[in-house]
Amino acid sequence: MRPFILRIMNSLGGSRNTVPYEYVDDDISNRRVEALIDGAFAIVLTLLALEIKSPHADSDLKLTEALIALSPKIFAYFLSFIILGLLWFGHQMMAHYVKRSDRNHILLNLLFLMFVALIPFSTALLGENLQYHSATIVYGVNLFITGLIQYLHWEYMSSQNRLIDPELDRRIVRSVQKTFLAIPLVCGLGIGVSFVSIPAGLLLYGLSTAFGASRMTAIFHRSHYPHA
Repeated sequence: MRPFILRIMNSLGGSRNTVPYEYVDDDISNRRVEALIDGAFAIVLTLLALEIKSPHADSDLKLTEALIALSPKIFAYFLSFIILGLLWFGHQMMAHYVKRSDRNHILLNLLFLMFVALIPFSTALLGENLQYHSATIVYGVNLFITGLIQYLHWEYMSSQNRLIDPELDRRIVRSVQKTFLAIPLVCGLGIGVSFVSIPAGLLLYGLSTAFGASRMTAIFHRSHYPHA
C-alpha cells in the first residue's frame, strides 16, 4: 500500500530528480504551512473545552452530582488535549528537517489537519459514551488515521531526500520513520484491545503519542547535538 500511495504522490509532484516550480520561495511556503498548522491546532484545542457545558443546579448536592456526571467528558477532554499537544509537538519536531516545499507537502498537511479537526467530535462522542466500546473504537480510528497520514507524510518528504536536507544522516531519517510508523501501529493495537477493554485501549492511545513525542525529542537532540 505504501509504495502505491507514494507512486501517486510522485506522479503529482513530478520526477524525483527534478525540482518543480513549487519549490520557489520555500521559506515563505514552509512558514505559511507551519502558521496554518499552529493556528489549526490552537482552534482544535479550544474546541475541546467548548464541549464541556457548565452545569446548573439549585443546591450543592445537585451541583456535585452534575459535576460527577460530567467526569467522563472532563476525562476525554484531558486525554485529547494531551494527545493533541503531543501530535503538535511531533509535527514541530518533524518540521525542523523540512528544507523545501511542494504541492503534495501542502496537501498532506491539509489531509493531516482534516483528521486533527475531527478529534473534538470523536472526543465528544467518547465523553458522552465512555462506557461503550464503539465510542472508544471510533476515537482510536481517528487517531490511527491521523498518525498514518503523518507517517506517509514523512515517507514522502524523506524519499530520495525530496524535501529534507540531503546531508541529513540517514540513521536520523530511519529513526523518524520508525517512530512515526510505531504511532499508528500502537493505535491499531489499541483499537483491537478496545473490543475487550476500554481502559486498556485508551491507555494505548495515550502511550502511542507519548512514545512518539519522547522519541522525536531524543532524535532531535541527537541530530542537533551529536556530541552531547
